[in-house]
Amino acid sequence: MRIILIDDEWNSLDLLEKMVRAVDAELQIIGKFQNPLEAIPHILAGRPDVLLLDSEMPLLNGIDMIRMLAHTSCHFVIVTGGDASHWIEAYRLERTFQLHKPFSVNELRSVLSAISRLSKTTANNPDV
Repeated sequence: MRIILIDDEWNSLDLLEKMVRAVDAELQIIGKFQNPLEAIPHILAGRPDVLLLDSEMPLLNGIDMIRMLAHTSCHFVIVTGGDASHWIEAYRLERTFQLHKPFSVNELRSVLSAISRLSKTTANNPDV
C-alpha cells in the first residue's frame, strides 16, 4: 500500500509516519507534506493508494482537498481533532475514512485494513 501523508504541523506529520510504520513495515510512505498545495502534483503523479491528511490546514483544508481529488482512485483518511462538522462532511464523501485525534496504532491499523479489503473487493468486482 502506497501512502502520502499531509499535515501542516511537523510534529503531527512525524508522528503519523511513525504510526504508519508501526502498523506494517511493508507500507510505503511515498511522500510527506506540510503544504497541501505542494502535495497535489505528487499525488497525481505518484498515484497513492491512501492519502492520510489533517482536516484543518491553512491554504486548503482536508475536506476541500478530498473534493479536489475525488476523481483519483485513492482512498482518504482524514484526521481531525476539531469539531464534529468535519466528521459529518467527511462521512458524505466517497472512499473516505476518519480518525479522531488522539488515535492509536490499532485504530490506524483497522482503517488501513478496511481500505485494503475494500480495494481487493473493488479490484475483483469493478461494479462494487
